[in-house]
Amino acid sequence: MTSPDLFDPQRPSVFTLPASAGFLDALARTLNRAFPDPDALAGLAVLVPTRRAGRALAEAFARTRETGAGVALLPAIRPIGDVDADEPPFEPGELADIAPPAVDPARRRFELASLILKRESASRRSMGVGAALALADDLAGLIDDMATEEIADLSRLDETVRSVLPAHMQEAAMFLDIVMAAWPARLDELGVTDPAARRSALLKALARRWRDHPPEAPVIAAGSTGSIPAASELLVAVANLPRGAVILPGLDHEMDQAGWDAIDDSHPQRSMKSLLDQMGLGRSDVRLWPGVATGRQAAARARVMGEALRAAEATSDWVSRVDDLRQGWGERVFEDAFDGLSIVEAGSESEEARAISLMLRETLETPGRTAIVVTPDRALARRIATEMRRYGVPLDDSAGEALSDTASGAFLMRILDVALDPGSALALAAMFSSPLFTLGRERATLRPQLGLIERRALRGRRPGENFSDVRQRVAEAFPEEVTGRPSPQSLLGAVEDALTPLLELSGDQPAARWAEALVRAGEALSADETRSGADRLWAGEAGESAAQLMREFLREAEILPEMGLRDFSRALLETARTRRVRPRFGTHPRLALLGPLEARLVSADRVILAGLNEGGWPPRAKVDPFMSRGMRAAVGLSAPERRFGLAAHDFAQLAMGSDVILTRSRRVDGAPAVASRWLWRLQTLARGALGKEAERALAPAVDYCGFARRTDTPSRDLGTAIRPPEPAPPVEARPRQLSVTRIETWIRDPYSIYARYILGLKQLDPLDRPAGPPERGTAYHDALHRWTQTLPDSEVLPGDAVERLVETGREALLAAGFSEAELGLELPRFARVARFITEWETDRREMEIRPVALECEGSLTFESLAGPFTLTARADRIDMNQTGALEIIDFKTGRIPGKKEVEVGFAPQLPLEAAIAAHGGFADAPSHESEDLLYVRISGGREPGMEASAVGKTEAIELAETALSRLQDWVAKFDDPARTYPSQPRAKYTHDYGEYDHLARRKEWASAPEAGDEGAGG
Repeated sequence: MTSPDLFDPQRPSVFTLPASAGFLDALARTLNRAFPDPDALAGLAVLVPTRRAGRALAEAFARTRETGAGVALLPAIRPIGDVDADEPPFEPGELADIAPPAVDPARRRFELASLILKRESASRRSMGVGAALALADDLAGLIDDMATEEIADLSRLDETVRSVLPAHMQEAAMFLDIVMAAWPARLDELGVTDPAARRSALLKALARRWRDHPPEAPVIAAGSTGSIPAASELLVAVANLPRGAVILPGLDHEMDQAGWDAIDDSHPQRSMKSLLDQMGLGRSDVRLWPGVATGRQAAARARVMGEALRAAEATSDWVSRVDDLRQGWGERVFEDAFDGLSIVEAGSESEEARAISLMLRETLETPGRTAIVVTPDRALARRIATEMRRYGVPLDDSAGEALSDTASGAFLMRILDVALDPGSALALAAMFSSPLFTLGRERATLRPQLGLIERRALRGRRPGENFSDVRQRVAEAFPEEVTGRPSPQSLLGAVEDALTPLLELSGDQPAARWAEALVRAGEALSADETRSGADRLWAGEAGESAAQLMREFLREAEILPEMGLRDFSRALLETARTRRVRPRFGTHPRLALLGPLEARLVSADRVILAGLNEGGWPPRAKVDPFMSRGMRAAVGLSAPERRFGLAAHDFAQLAMGSDVILTRSRRVDGAPAVASRWLWRLQTLARGALGKEAERALAPAVDYCGFARRTDTPSRDLGTAIRPPEPAPPVEARPRQLSVTRIETWIRDPYSIYARYILGLKQLDPLDRPAGPPERGTAYHDALHRWTQTLPDSEVLPGDAVERLVETGREALLAAGFSEAELGLELPRFARVARFITEWETDRREMEIRPVALECEGSLTFESLAGPFTLTARADRIDMNQTGALEIIDFKTGRIPGKKEVEVGFAPQLPLEAAIAAHGGFADAPSHESEDLLYVRISGGREPGMEASAVGKTEAIELAETALSRLQDWVAKFDDPARTYPSQPRAKYTHDYGEYDHLARRKEWASAPEAGDEGAGG
């Protein structure tokens, strides 16, 4: 083959290359044969759609060289979508005057946001800087659409058109004044232009130049479909060059004329049909790229896929088309087409990701075999990468991740969170957890101290509103010097010093000043013993991207109005969320995780197209916040459905491989999901052609979903079923002292006692825990205790008893963590409790019942098989009646146990307290038998309070003796080394899951048939 075989000076030279041939490899092989002279090949110019496609083509040439065809030099490979006047095929400075330089994207974003804020201010409305930046992105998208489609005038959107718009669109349309007047004027003032407008100008200028002065060197435009008007004009010019050729990706030669005529904006062939119309060519004028042979399976796949993606208006011919295909291609055309193509429908996104990881793992079993996963769903991509780490296989998402999710970006945002809310333990702990937080020390030596501060000082109630409140909490938690350096107090001091640049600023400031303060704080907090903060914070791809972001705010954001710290934080976060950080190195040599655009022209041995649900792939039509569908049509902008056609072409090309798996999940975020229109059409066509055999024809050879489900669900048949834990620790490790409340836990859930007292595991309070039921209960108990202590020893209570109790309750609620605002609800509730308690206390005094002990500590020790065991208690209140008998009282703000629970031993608190009292175990109470055991519920609700006796048919003293006897038997049982600590063995009597159910893996075995149930008290 020689180069003239590729060019026809008499007519446009247009070829097509089927995706099944491996576009870039086939292109490289043919060009090597057509230009055997390395110098001739080096003089060739190849235009490709994107820079990524250019790099992939260079790699294809390298593979060709390795297989023996060999090239010493590469042709000039240039991207059409990112053409620059300072790069070939332009000569330096040759076309520089065609268009001014492109405005920096960050500068444009800030400038548009400023114009939006000015317009809102003129309308006497308020908008935050972060919201303006988000709106600026949408406005920039509209500007780029207009530049790409060469729409320079919006005058057709006159008052008549606007007057018929709904109110919300009329409001949005007012922003078009920025596009039509304010922004062009600002561009002229800056001496720059929009990037899309400059690209179109350069492409059109290059097309004119090549039409007027054809280049002597050959030019090949490969892989572009001409979806951009300026690019299509360039493709027309290249096709008409004496030594020029255009190679279209996957033009459908075999589609019937009716289907071709019905092609609409959402069809994958739409762009190429429009391009051929511009060239004045028909499909028969397009030749197959030399050196490419299409096998029967690939041809059948292309034909059937083309039928599945027919325009909606032409699908009524499907029945006859099935017969036509069988007559023209043979009876087994559909079986041949589906050979190597399978569909996997998972139950959920996690199952889909796990199944895909198994497909990739299977690919790696064959040496040299490659695979790509293509999906627009970045959440699914992250799931797949996480699943692959299970096998020790790093798989980076080539689309990258948002800067705000990287270590550097997240650290900057966490610093701002602390500066915005310096009294928040949650914000401080989040900053502590960042690997970049080192504060001039080694992270390994700093981590234990940070963990200690968090556990002892930051957990639980919010420290306060200021950093001084945090320092006070730390000082209270560490009254003495802590072993190890640095000390908690010095650490907090160093943190405050580092944050000073941010904490000292107040009010509205220029964005650059906030950015400078954030940079200084970030570098101070991230320095370690050997490296400066700048070396650590700005290192790597994420660090460089974060540094670039801060430079933009330092240098380009002066156009923005002055703002407060909160607005600056939102503006920075909005910008960081839109900035993608892509990996440069460390990607897997045989696996890739790509987006549809990145996968364009890429091929692999196995292709997995994932996330094929409607609204995901194809994506939902983008809603233009400024222009309705009718407005776009009125000014000549394309309909949103045109993007569907481009996405459909990507899907169709990728689905032509010899081993293709299409995947989706039937449920997304817990809700049913609808299959992608492409997948649904393919399945519908298969069922129409093959009937009941369609499902089998499209089923994978391996049940990937079945294996995925079994990966984390051990089979009971294999004897690996999860069983309830039954640890049997040494007797000497078992607790010899428990409180009466822990005895109830021990009876209901022995595993909790094992985890807390033997393993030493204690549930941590949440950070910045809001005041709730536990705090309310503490406040109520504290208020009643203090109020009762102040009462005189008389039958009649003071006249202001209710008011005094309410005031005491107010103080207790504030001390427990309730804010003044929350007291608006809490105090009326407590006032109802106060009235009930006052009446209750008056009634008891009239019956000559007086308190003898309040919040008193008590204990009782008895001998057991493994030695003495001590029972402890803290009684809310112990009263003595006129006969000298005691009444044990427990105040409850929640549920009260029933008499049956007390009698059978599942609520032993009050009976055991009575047993301690009978043995003189309470220092503040006399050694007397108890006559009654009382629960007093104080909820403050519709029924503010009630008194309920725990004593039923059995007398209190008998309940106490029985409870003590049961406890002694229970302790003796657990003094047996063979006795285990099962997890909630009596499910019938369990009201809530315990604190340690996750450790006991209860959800994995709780549904299994129970082995049995022990009686009350063992």
